Amino acid sequence: MRPLSVSPPVFSIRSVESKGMPRLEVTMAGDDPIVLFVHGCTETAEIWLPLMQALSCSGLSSAALDLRGHGRSCGRDSIQEAGIQDYVQDVERALEVLPSVRVVVGHSMGGLVTQLLAARVKLAHAVLIASSPVAGMKADGMRMARRHPWTFLMSSLRRSFKRLYLNERVTKSLLFHSKTSSETVRKFMAKVQEDSWRAGNEMNTLLPDPGAARCRVTVIAGSDDFMVSRASSERTAAAYRTKVIYIDGCAHMVPIECDPGELSRITMDAVSGSLHGGD
Repeated sequence: MRPLSVSPPVFSIRSVESKGMPRLEVTMAGDDPIVLFVHGCTETAEIWLPLMQALSCSGLSSAALDLRGHGRSCGRDSIQEAGIQDYVQDVERALEVLPSVRVVVGHSMGGLVTQLLAARVKLAHAVLIASSPVAGMKADGMRMARRHPWTFLMSSLRRSFKRLYLNERVTKSLLFHSKTSSETVRKFMAKVQEDSWRAGNEMNTLLPDPGAARCRVTVIAGSDDFMVSRASSERTAAAYRTKVIYIDGCAHMVPIECDPGELSRITMDAVSGSLHGGD
């Protein structure tokens, strides 16, 4: 591992290399991580750093994967070739070198990746945060497009998800709570990267099978999420026979908007039974 130049200095980077596959980079907070985080569309592992630090302060080691073509991982030049199943494969590759991981947490698109993973890999628990819903993003996507037709038209014409987040007002409308500061929104916008048009559109058609999940599932959502509606989150939770945990003062970007200590507590409370052998 090599040190990562961020503060606090508890983070390090571990590479995942497989012949013929893009090299992946995993941000580590401590050794033998119990939790692995999977970011959403246009995001990177960096979105999880505050939560990882909060978990570390509570004595829980964690890791966050940069999916192929994202962040420090290789494959950016060929990112448009990637599909959701490729991202699932990336997480499987990370799990192979991190055998201590028992919980996978996915945000937004990463939530769909996590749902598909839960049917293929034995985990103790899966946590979905503002996740792409079990019925897909088509209905929610149409609602967003009706609110911002020009933005979605240009994004579609350019086949670019990054173009959704060029305007601060639109970005805040789609992703953030009305009370979230402009500074927070602008910081997010400065770090947005392009994502796979193919993978993003597969969120409409590649649907998980909740009955195939091999672990318990927790569903967390922002109380004011516009990108994934309450109805969608409720249907996802019902499919996994659980209830949505809503976080006040948050919209879609829960990992950024929620206080890291609070999100750490909510996450740990949700998975503690699974980690300690409870039902």
